[in-house]
Amino acid sequence: QCGNITKAMARQWTTDYSASGTKWKAPSADDYVHNPCIPLDSLCTDVGKVTSAGNLGVAGTVFFTLGLMLVIGYTFFSESKDLSKVLIAAAALLVLSWIMLLASWACFASVLGQSTTCYLQGDHNEGIIAAKGAFGDIINHNGSYTYYYVIGAWVVLTAVIGLVVQRMVAERSLPPPEQQKKATNERV
Repeated sequence: QCGNITKAMARQWTTDYSASGTKWKAPSADDYVHNPCIPLDSLCTDVGKVTSAGNLGVAGTVFFTLGLMLVIGYTFFSESKDLSKVLIAAAALLVLSWIMLLASWACFASVLGQSTTCYLQGDHNEGIIAAKGAFGDIINHNGSYTYYYVIGAWVVLTAVIGLVVQRMVAERSLPPPEQQKKATNERV
């Protein structure tokens, strides 16, 4: 157990104490009301791809939501109307979401090994320090649960796309809903 604690406490980066004693400058009250977040670029150098990864992840989520709405609409109305084009549009949006999530994952993963300098609060509350090393080491290898959320969403989305494509293929062999109703009425 001691090895686990030591490993968790050991820092994998070089620490520069030249700015020691300097405390964080809090945003003004007006700035905090409008935007309580501090841009990562002001804390770390050469990590602009993190913003790109976030933007790609948000775009992937938006395209997924739109595709899911079309799939739900198709599910409710496909028996009364020919909605094959809606299903094709849903599949296209889901594939676009899949691509965006994959790009987000790849973009963030590429930043993890990149050398950077991040300005952090020191472990002993002695002020700001400059942590120099791989970005992944500074943020404890993955940053947060959102990295795994993107990977998990991408994996699940792969299966969803497969099911939607299977439904598209199966629908091509079925007659349009109007002909199905006529055939059912003639049998009765």
